[in-house]
Amino acid sequence: MVSLRPDRGGWHAIYRELPTFFAVGASDLILFSRQLATFLKVGVPITDAIRLLRSGTRSGAFKSALDDVNGDLDDGESFSVAISHHPNIFNELYVDMVRAAEYSGNLDKVLLQVATYLQRQDTAMKKLRSAMIYPAIILTLAFVVCAVLIVFVLPNFVSLFREFHADLPLPTRVLIAAGAFAQAWRVQIVIGAAVLGVAVFLFLQSRPGRVAWDHTLIRLPVIGTIVVFAIIERFTRTLSTMLRAGIPISQTFDVAIASAGNVRYRRGLESVRNRMSSGDGFSEPLAATGLFPPMVIRMVRVGEETGTLDQSLEQIADFLAEEMDYKVRNMIALMEPSLVIAVGGAVGFVAVSVILPMYGLLRAVH
Repeated sequence: MVSLRPDRGGWHAIYRELPTFFAVGASDLILFSRQLATFLKVGVPITDAIRLLRSGTRSGAFKSALDDVNGDLDDGESFSVAISHHPNIFNELYVDMVRAAEYSGNLDKVLLQVATYLQRQDTAMKKLRSAMIYPAIILTLAFVVCAVLIVFVLPNFVSLFREFHADLPLPTRVLIAAGAFAQAWRVQIVIGAAVLGVAVFLFLQSRPGRVAWDHTLIRLPVIGTIVVFAIIERFTRTLSTMLRAGIPISQTFDVAIASAGNVRYRRGLESVRNRMSSGDGFSEPLAATGLFPPMVIRMVRVGEETGTLDQSLEQIADFLAEEMDYKVRNMIALMEPSLVIAVGGAVGFVAVSVILPMYGLLRAVH
C-alpha cells in the first residue's frame, strides 16, 4: 500500500532518519496506554483518541510516531500493524498483546494490562538503579576529595617542607610518589585508561563477553540474588500478562524468553520451550534447568494442574518484586556502614598524610 501523506520536516524528519536515537520514556508509554484504554472504553474512535493524546505528549519523537500510527490507521492498517513499524517504542510484547486484543475485541482491557506491566517493570528497574547509584555517588565523591588533596593541597606543602629539611612521614612520601608518577605519566595513563575502557566495552558487546558478563553477574554476592529475582520476575510477569490477554503459551514463550535478558536464562528457557513442544508440560522442564527456586516450580506446577497458570505466574512475580525490594533495602543498609568505613579510611589516610608533615615542620622551625 502506498501512502499519499506528505512528509513532514522538523522532529518528524529527524525521527524518521534516526529513530533509535530518540527513545521514548516508559512513563510516556504508560500514560499513553492508560489514556488510550480510557478513550476506547467510552467509545472514542481510536484515530481521534490518538490525535488527542498526540497533542498532550511532550516527546517530539513520540508525537512523530503517533502521527505515523494515525496515518497508517487512516490507510486501513490495523493498530497492531501500525505500531509494529516503531519497535523502538512499542516492543514485541506490546505488539503481540495488541494483536491478540484485536482478535478478542477487548483492546481497552489489554492496554490497561500492558500499562500495569510496564509500570511494574519500570519500578523494578528504578529500584535496581537506585541500589547502584548510591555507592557510585559516594565513591565518586571520595575520589574527588582525595584527588583534590593530592593534586592541589599536598604539592603546596612539599617545597616548604624541603626548605626546612623536615622529615616527611611514610604516608606523605607514598602520596607524593603517587602524585609524581601520575604527573610524569599522565598522558600514557589517560590513553591506557581509554584503550582499556574501549576494549572492555567491545568485549562486552561481543557474544563471549556478553555470556561472561551474564554468568558473572548472577554469581555476585548479594547483587547476584537481586539480579536473579529481577530476571525471574520479568519472565513470569511477561508470561502472565500475555496469558491473561488470551495469547496461547506456545506463542508467548519467545517474547517471555527475550524479556529475561540474561544469556544463561535465555538458553535454559529455550530448552524449556523445546521440551514443551515435545509435550513435556511446563513445570518439569522448568525445574530441569536448575535456574528457578523450588517455590517458583511448586507454584507453576499448581497453576498448571489447576488451569490457573496466569494467576500463579502473577503471584510469583508479585512475590519476587516484594522480595527484590526487601533485598535492595537490606543491601543499601549493609553498604552504608561499609562505604562510610572505606571512604573514611581513604580520606583519612590522605588527610593524615597532609597533616602529619605540619608537626614535623613545626619541630623544624623551633
